[in-house]
Amino acid sequence: MKQVAALGGSSLLALPLALLPALLLALPLGLLLPWVSAASDAGPTPDAEPAPIALLGQMSKALSELEYEGTLVYLNGHELSTLRIAHRINGGQAHESLLALSGPVRAVARSRQTVTCVLPDARAISVPRHSAHAATLHSGTLDAERLRPHYLIHRLGRSRVAGRDTLVVGIIPKDDLRYGYRFFVDEDTGLPLKTDLMDSSATPIEQVMFTEIEFLGRASADAMAANPAPLQPLGAAVSVTSGLAHSASAAAPVDVAPWSFAELPAGYAVVAGDPPAIDTEGQRRWFMVSDGLSVVSVYIEPDQGYGLAGHKRVGAMNAAGRSLNGYQITAVGEAPLQTVQAIAAAVRTQP
Repeated sequence: MKQVAALGGSSLLALPLALLPALLLALPLGLLLPWVSAASDAGPTPDAEPAPIALLGQMSKALSELEYEGTLVYLNGHELSTLRIAHRINGGQAHESLLALSGPVRAVARSRQTVTCVLPDARAISVPRHSAHAATLHSGTLDAERLRPHYLIHRLGRSRVAGRDTLVVGIIPKDDLRYGYRFFVDEDTGLPLKTDLMDSSATPIEQVMFTEIEFLGRASADAMAANPAPLQPLGAAVSVTSGLAHSASAAAPVDVAPWSFAELPAGYAVVAGDPPAIDTEGQRRWFMVSDGLSVVSVYIEPDQGYGLAGHKRVGAMNAAGRSLNGYQITAVGEAPLQTVQAIAAAVRTQP
């Protein structure tokens, strides 16, 4: 697999090319959690406002049905970025584009199958998303029973974002093995207007917030059928290309042979992966490890001698790598470093 030699123009980071869009731009696509589809586990709260799980379900519905444009601010440490986002529904699937309004000109467009980036030097890089990853994230449910041993899910009151009233829900980790979230959910539409990614002490690591937003309505089936063309990014030469869609079930057993995962962090399990026959010549594999909320990708490929050894952090994204019997093992995800390192260390060859 082709490797990335430079990140952000300065640091060296040898990671699979499929990770480039998220790591290079560090944009808050993942913070909106479009995959969340909450399973109801509680009725209305005493004051007749939605229960926390119900609010997460409303978020899922809004993210899959609403079309909107707006301006975001993204805070990562001491770095503040301003972004323009457009979200459309075409053919029943979401297409998003982001354009940086501050700093170097850069853009990213994302569909279910492809992530495409335009770099500051006007080069465009388009990479396919793993079909199992896309299908799992868009069809899975947030299992409250699975999360309860490791997270607290509760309402945190009200607030205002971009001049709109929101209900705040928190998903707080009970240990240091995972991050937490705080969502400011628009009362009228269910869209998350602000999202905080937090550590176990509830300190924000990353924050993304709308400063203004325009809702374009809900995409109807007739409109989606009549307008199947993908969204063109805002003033940027970024194309969203379609790939072959393959269904995947998060509940289906994952064939990890000839690999195995030993002593994964508490609550984490292998939930998706490429089938063994996808690249028999190079013996490259990809797996998704998740606790039901946090997601870490594991890439296994023949060791070319320039893979990541040790660890690297870009924003809230941590990566850890090591060599094993002639293979490079790389784990990367929005999870604490100790978790990503433990997942990379858990990979074994089967006897």
